[in-house]
Amino acid sequence: MLTNLRISVDEQRERIVAPLPMSAVYNKQQFVSQFASLHHESTQPTLVSQLLTTALPNVISEFWILYDDHHRPLACAAANTVMSDTSVGYVGLLEAKTEQAGTAVLKAATEWLKKGGLRQFKPVRQILGPVNLTSWLQYRLRVDNDPLPSMSFEPRHPEFYQACFSQAGFVKAADYYSTFNEIDTFLNGFIDYTCNQSIEDAGFIMQPWNTLDFPASLTPERHPELTPQDDVAKRVYDLSIEMFRGKELFDDGLTRQHHRLIVLNDMVSRPEVDNASLMDLSSFVVDRHNGRDVGYLACWVENHDTLVLKTIGFIEKIRKTKAFAIGVRETVQRAKQHWGCTKVACALMNGNTVQINERITGKGIRHVYRLYIHQPSAPAAQNEQEYHQHPVYNQAVETPARLTQPTPPIRTKQLAVKVSPTAATDEGNCDYLQKRERDMRSQMYWDQQRLKCLAQRSRGRALARL
Repeated sequence: MLTNLRISVDEQRERIVAPLPMSAVYNKQQFVSQFASLHHESTQPTLVSQLLTTALPNVISEFWILYDDHHRPLACAAANTVMSDTSVGYVGLLEAKTEQAGTAVLKAATEWLKKGGLRQFKPVRQILGPVNLTSWLQYRLRVDNDPLPSMSFEPRHPEFYQACFSQAGFVKAADYYSTFNEIDTFLNGFIDYTCNQSIEDAGFIMQPWNTLDFPASLTPERHPELTPQDDVAKRVYDLSIEMFRGKELFDDGLTRQHHRLIVLNDMVSRPEVDNASLMDLSSFVVDRHNGRDVGYLACWVENHDTLVLKTIGFIEKIRKTKAFAIGVRETVQRAKQHWGCTKVACALMNGNTVQINERITGKGIRHVYRLYIHQPSAPAAQNEQEYHQHPVYNQAVETPARLTQPTPPIRTKQLAVKVSPTAATDEGNCDYLQKRERDMRSQMYWDQQRLKCLAQRSRGRALARL
């Protein structure tokens, strides 16, 4: 097992001197305890323990811990296949005391994915990070220099983690943003945008979670009296699947039970989150003509003065209306009047959403969070060929059928890049060419994700016609 990962051993001291793999099958608690000793947040180790004890479906994972000469942990990391696409792998759960140690565990995790683990699965074609096992939870790396601390659920990392990913062969895939505004400026922008139209005028009503039974829905087995309307957790999960299925990085394989046990329980267990405000300000937007849920807002008050808009989601046919803006406006008004909020934080948006938001509310402070992709390399194809030739792969009894089925090739549009004859030979242009190559690979990745999304939608329409 160790030789497959090129682990070196100090024979005199009889100890491992390179990252030590610890299998999630037999040593979960060891990883959790070491992760907790390295981590600087209070609730994250609890979340990791929940993740490891419940086990995500259709996921193969492995964990590494790097020790110093006194057997004290220096760094840890995890790698796993993705629930909804086994050709993609995640690296995450990175905690490190030094740049060198963090780079070492990231390289070990990346090599494991590129080799198909210990011949457990087909070598992955893409590796993304940092992602903590699933994109339903914290992922990405904060890369801005603003002194304002991150809000809850936003990634919080030492600055040298950026160098760890760079030295481990990762480049930028995409950036995401959180914005911070004064509440009056934010609110006035939405009032002007919606022209004081009410949510009822738009044909909808808002149902706050506190009028239903959010706490009971987290443990429905203890509350048989829950009605479908009272089951807030189920309604949030069903809407999330409908709204985000087919989007980049969305793991639609996460079950309702995992969502309830891991995601929502993590939300209410964080000390920064005011749970009373969570249930008072979070709400469903319901079509008043047929009673169907068309969207929801998940938000709360943090630090006694900041409204955190964590998730604002609506089904596709509602997104082109102003219903979402009216819902945001009414929620912000309530947060100001009843909870005394003076600031608004919009959490983790992509570039397009940020531009729309800033057109309405004006520019505020931005935090930048980066997702990385590992640079494709020739050895990956060689590893896949070696995997197919391995005797374990050819034993149908020991290899699940879902792993042996070939993955259909994904066609991507070719990017034409014009390079002058002298540029390729000019040493001063090497950095420029390397940057262009990284940008091309990143663009090809997102093109692949877009084509996957279009293919899923086409299959959905075909099934609907049948």
